Amino acid sequence: MRNIPVIFLFSFTAVSSLSDLFYPHGTEKGDKVNPVADDVSSPAIELKSPFSFFGHTYSQIYVNNNGDLTFKLELTAYVPKPFVADGTTTIIAPLWTDLDNRKEGVISHNQYSEGSVLLRATQDINQYFPKVNFTASWVFVATWDGVPYYNQQGKASFQVVLISRGTLSFMLINYGPIDPTTHEVQAGYVTFKHSFEITSTNSNVSKLSSTSNVNVPGRWAFLVNQGSSYTTTSDLNIKVSEACKANASQECTKTLLSKIDNITTEVLSKEVVEDKLKFLTTQQNSLLVGKTNQDELISSFNNVLRATDKLMSTLVKKVETISSVSISLETLEARVTEVGPSCSMMEIPQLDTSENKMDIDLIGISKSEMNQGHAAVAFMSYTNMSNSSLFSTTISTIKLLSTVVSATLPRTRNTSLTKPVNFTLKHTAEFNLSGTPSCVYWKETDWVTDGCTLIETNSTHSVCSCDHLSTFALIMQTKPSELQNDHRLDVFSMVAETLGLVFLVLTLLTFALCRKNPRVINTARIQLCISLLLAHFLFLLTQILLKSKSLQPHKLACAVMAGVLHFLFLSAFVWMFIEALMLFIAVKNLSRPKSKQRNFLNWKLLTVVGYMIALFVVGVSAAVVPEGYGSEQCWLKQDKDLKWSFLGPVSFILASNTILFSLIAFSLGYSLAHLNSQVSQIKQTRTVFFKTMAQFIILGCPWVLGFFTADSKALEIIFVILISQQGTFIFIVHCVLSNEVKQKYRKLLGGFQVNFSPTIITETSTTQG
Repeated sequence: MRNIPVIFLFSFTAVSSLSDLFYPHGTEKGDKVNPVADDVSSPAIELKSPFSFFGHTYSQIYVNNNGDLTFKLELTAYVPKPFVADGTTTIIAPLWTDLDNRKEGVISHNQYSEGSVLLRATQDINQYFPKVNFTASWVFVATWDGVPYYNQQGKASFQVVLISRGTLSFMLINYGPIDPTTHEVQAGYVTFKHSFEITSTNSNVSKLSSTSNVNVPGRWAFLVNQGSSYTTTSDLNIKVSEACKANASQECTKTLLSKIDNITTEVLSKEVVEDKLKFLTTQQNSLLVGKTNQDELISSFNNVLRATDKLMSTLVKKVETISSVSISLETLEARVTEVGPSCSMMEIPQLDTSENKMDIDLIGISKSEMNQGHAAVAFMSYTNMSNSSLFSTTISTIKLLSTVVSATLPRTRNTSLTKPVNFTLKHTAEFNLSGTPSCVYWKETDWVTDGCTLIETNSTHSVCSCDHLSTFALIMQTKPSELQNDHRLDVFSMVAETLGLVFLVLTLLTFALCRKNPRVINTARIQLCISLLLAHFLFLLTQILLKSKSLQPHKLACAVMAGVLHFLFLSAFVWMFIEALMLFIAVKNLSRPKSKQRNFLNWKLLTVVGYMIALFVVGVSAAVVPEGYGSEQCWLKQDKDLKWSFLGPVSFILASNTILFSLIAFSLGYSLAHLNSQVSQIKQTRTVFFKTMAQFIILGCPWVLGFFTADSKALEIIFVILISQQGTFIFIVHCVLSNEVKQKYRKLLGGFQVNFSPTIITETSTTQG
């Protein structure tokens, strides 16, 4: 698996110009040019002065066309390999990728032992390494100037400058314009004992010209003559036997853990550490899963953490400037960064994995008198440590919101922090605003919050600030009483939904019975009932399936149900708006002579508008953000901003309906006051008032309460009652209190006819439908 890249040490908005940053190059400066061919190298170049590179001295060098330098043999490979300090490879790779100079671009090299180039090199080194009183005596410059990528658009310009005097050696890497590429890339260097990656992903390659470790955009500087003060040891003493590899068991894992625990000052190569971590993390579940005894589970968890920390510590070598190592396994990502006394940086960058980040003042720690300029930090992110039993020791009901991360200061004498460490943790589960997120750390037997504070959170990430290093996680805590209340509210909501569905069915049956009476039904009213019935039925079915945990494994079904719910509820809101508009027109018609009353809306047009608006919104949403459907509740995902495709139209309709309802109430009062005495003297004043207020619920205005229920259980209960009983109020107003409906039922039941007076709001003819 390819290594995750070491993150860029600094990023700048401005980029130094090529002429300012690059040392003199080109044929006009006397450079020798590499062959114009694909995947070739220069001949062996005899160095005028031996060059010391991390403990080894070289007298020749190869400039390879694919963006790298080697000392012993030419390197024509166009697919870069991950940097592994295996004791056999030394490569300087400013940008190792598939380049092709056959059409354009120049690859050249030169070396200097006198003149202005040496003066410039002297000034640069003394600027970046002020503790070294240095005067350059030899400079080697290799330049790739505007070299295109193989079989791709785009090209790259970069340069390597080797500078030395005697055994004191430095290296500068300069980046000019770098176009994006889809080829694999590797930038940095690898030696016999360690490696340093600037980047190993092509997504970051275009940013090289704006990054640096010396605060000069596009330039990297390294002291390279120093070897490691530690000696790499053999891994035979912690070797995993072939029998264990073939048939791993808990006994094999325990044996390996015991050997790792005996590590003291040993230094291991990245490859060896990866091998041990692969075995350990593969067998980790055998340690954690199946433990019935809580003490055994905790002991195994601690053993895994301790062994991982020990293995990461073996990657630390006493360096003079800065070094970084990245490890990426299926269940573990790790970063180790160390600084030395010659490091000229003011701060190290964020350490990051694919999901989490860490900010630490490693430079400040290294300046401690005890540390004498040396300090190292290891940052690990685990993806397989979500055992629920580990999260129920003292907190009765919690939900893990992030991967488990761990941070240590390996082989650093004084581990006191100069300032709090910040962890940016990505949410791995949907964020529930009703819960209480907490930053916790593992304290031998339990997760506790001492010394850790949640300082920032949103729907996708949270930032925890801690005054110590340990193993951390982000959890969502819910008190048992709150869970019990939530369960009761869920049951109450389902009962209310069921009751509302019953009355919606009764309403539609009644409308079918009175389908020839336009004073009882209209298109908007019927379609509103159908949309509400289907929406609430599907919502109730979804909740039942979620409660039984039979829907969660079927992500596609969940996403489809979310899309259908989105469409049905939007349709219902559109029909609420049309019903409000038609009711307003009907009330306005009360003040007109019957001969002048008009039907403004055609039922066919209404049907198209009522459903096509919702279909258009859902169609566009699904096309633009197809992954936005299918949250844990089978609804719109909160972190995809798709919620506004529902809240936007709903907010507009609610605002419009509230205004229309106010106008209806005002117009009704005005019209009643000016009707002739025969009509205006209504005996059932209370009934008219009730019908008017019921329209407030029928038109969906109580949905506004949904924006304010987060902090009030009482308001949430009122909200559930009102929105679930829209069908109930429709049945009462348009069926129970309708004289026409009463007469129809009497006829159906063989009763007798009675005279009746026309009602005011609901029986006014508004449209044929």
